[in-house]
Amino acid sequence: MKVLWSAASVRYLQEVLEYLQGESSAGAITISRRILGTARRLGQMPYSGRVGRIDGTREAVVPRSPYIVVYEVSEQSVEILGIWHAAREWPESF
Repeated sequence: MKVLWSAASVRYLQEVLEYLQGESSAGAITISRRILGTARRLGQMPYSGRVGRIDGTREAVVPRSPYIVVYEVSEQSVEILGIWHAAREWPESF
């Protein structure tokens, strides 16, 4: 199944990586790989994530990280809606 990234999700990912880059280049690379790996897995197993807190969404926890990939599944694709840190207050929508 095709994995699509919304403009907002790309922005979220860039913000996460910019923040982590300031802390540790190696850490930013590691988290980036884990997030992208999670997104690729969703293309193969779109229902592997849990039902989301926002109607119509699903959530995949990024292994060994505090990040969650928020996404929607359609017949043709998985659309990544956002990358969210688990400690942040959850938004009302993506």
